[in-house]
Amino acid sequence: MKNIKFLIAKYYFFGLIFLFVFYAIIGEIPSWYTIERDWIEWITTIISIPIIGILAHKYLTKYIGKEKQKYFGISFLALFASWILTLYFKALVIGIINSFEFDRIRILESLGGYSIYQLWIYGIFGIIHGIIGGYFLSKELKNNKEKTAHNTV
Repeated sequence: MKNIKFLIAKYYFFGLIFLFVFYAIIGEIPSWYTIERDWIEWITTIISIPIIGILAHKYLTKYIGKEKQKYFGISFLALFASWILTLYFKALVIGIINSFEFDRIRILESLGGYSIYQLWIYGIFGIIHGIIGGYFLSKELKNNKEKTAHNTV
């Protein structure tokens, strides 16, 4: 089960590739100006992905041992929740920064704004990544579990 960290990292990487390809297909690859203007959001997202990956690793190692047959459900939930947690981590950080900038608590406004305007995008990406990536991740987790069981006998 030590391999779960690398499996999660691999499927996060596939998710990032999927996101880049999707944006390339619809012609929405961000320009340098957009990245420069929203640099706090970009940095927050980049920092949040490994943090959420660690949480997903802890979740998977905890529930894989308990739930013997529910690999797909656990994999789907871990990948889907990663997208939602990334969104709210970004909203929380932006809300805290805006609170200092505008001398007014703006955390709830930030959470509400991100929920209204971006939750559906992150939700759709999370569902697609959860279904496709969760299927393949569950297969690898099941094979990994079987190999580990054979090695201990």
